[in-house]
Amino acid sequence: MAQAEKQWHPRFMQYMEKIVHHPNYRGLPITKKADGSYAWIAAAKSKTGQQRIQWCIRKAEELGFIKEHEPYPGVYADVMLEIHPTKWKVCQICGREMSLYYHYPNANFLKSLNAKFGTDFSDCDHIGDIWNELIERGVCKEEIADFLIRKGNLDLHARTAEKEEIIDALEYACRKGDKKCLGPGAMSNFPDRFDGFHTYNRCCRAVQDKGRSKENLKSYTKDRRAYEYWSDGNIHAANQFMGSRFFKGTSADHIGPISLGFVHDPRYLQPMPGGDNSSKRDRLQILDIESIVETEKRTGVYPMSWYSKQIWEYIRANYIAHPDKVPTVYRDALKQNMANFMFILLTILENCPNHGEAFLVSAFLEPKYAYFQYSYTFNEKGEITGHTARHYTGRNQNEIDRYRRVAIEAVYDYSEKENRNNKHNLVPWELATLKDICSSIESGSSVLDNKQRVIALVEAIENRIIRSL
Repeated sequence: MAQAEKQWHPRFMQYMEKIVHHPNYRGLPITKKADGSYAWIAAAKSKTGQQRIQWCIRKAEELGFIKEHEPYPGVYADVMLEIHPTKWKVCQICGREMSLYYHYPNANFLKSLNAKFGTDFSDCDHIGDIWNELIERGVCKEEIADFLIRKGNLDLHARTAEKEEIIDALEYACRKGDKKCLGPGAMSNFPDRFDGFHTYNRCCRAVQDKGRSKENLKSYTKDRRAYEYWSDGNIHAANQFMGSRFFKGTSADHIGPISLGFVHDPRYLQPMPGGDNSSKRDRLQILDIESIVETEKRTGVYPMSWYSKQIWEYIRANYIAHPDKVPTVYRDALKQNMANFMFILLTILENCPNHGEAFLVSAFLEPKYAYFQYSYTFNEKGEITGHTARHYTGRNQNEIDRYRRVAIEAVYDYSEKENRNNKHNLVPWELATLKDICSSIESGSSVLDNKQRVIALVEAIENRIIRSL
């Protein structure tokens, strides 16, 4: 056991702390080991295990799941899913968060899905991410909806049912019915595990000691990448526009690559054949810059995320005089700046275990939550022609939680990916300033003050990069 615990990911350790201290688990027995760590695992026949079972039965009665002490098969799983505060669990091995609902394709369903759409999704791709990527590839919404409705034998219509409604219905049919299309991110395991779920998530269940594999990390949809790069812009409207009729049979291309810091916004999306989009990747081209400049002039929507603004302003002022620098020097400057920004985020998360994540969410993610409150309509140029307040039902409110989760998880991923060529190049005084900011964040001081300090540091780093161009 001691050997296995050495592999526990820091994010899983943080997850345990949050769960143990969450009010939903008040009174659920857990002991501490000699080293002060929590004894997360307790055998069902042990004293602690038996106490956990009795606690769960009382909780089931409190929730109205059972009456008169007659637990039914599966009641423990129902209780622990119901009380879980986020419905997302961190993997002990790799630190990846996965949904506790039945959101991941099982073998036969996956084989059928990949054959139908000519894709290579894995059993660790969330069904919501799969839907989004199919839309991005030009598959129409009705075709995806029809496939899922038929597989789940759902009483819904492909033309009228919305994405969240279909996924919720299919998930429930798999979790509570006889459908085998989807499975959970982590299997139930109460009372052995304190939170009621296996410590290994689906991502590492088959290869516990291998951690993240490329096969298990294929969810690179356009909206997911925008979340990963902490992009500015109306991110929810962009997601909607990508799934609209304007992109039927084509791929949605960001005129300015989000991996270079450009925004995820409908006004900066254009139709492009899938093959051309794949080959473009993160290139920076004069034609695209001219299109970006024209779009900003026409719409008034700024094209670059805040953390790359200084470099963009320099490029816009100089690209005509130095066209040869656009695909090389200027592109590399934006790429380096992105690496620096992601390093700053990672340093805050790793050096501020108590307040770092909350600070980043409050300072840089929460201001974008308002975009998710509306449904939008568009013209062919991605300009928003109208919006209405969204009707939220049940789990589709987790859209904001998904945004937060992917953004935070991506900070860790960025530094771990094997193909990451760009490393940060912060100089000593910048590193010292970052260390001081981390101390301030961890002390619980003003979010606004610390946000301004982070912004000032990022701008100083940008200006240093500009001086080298």
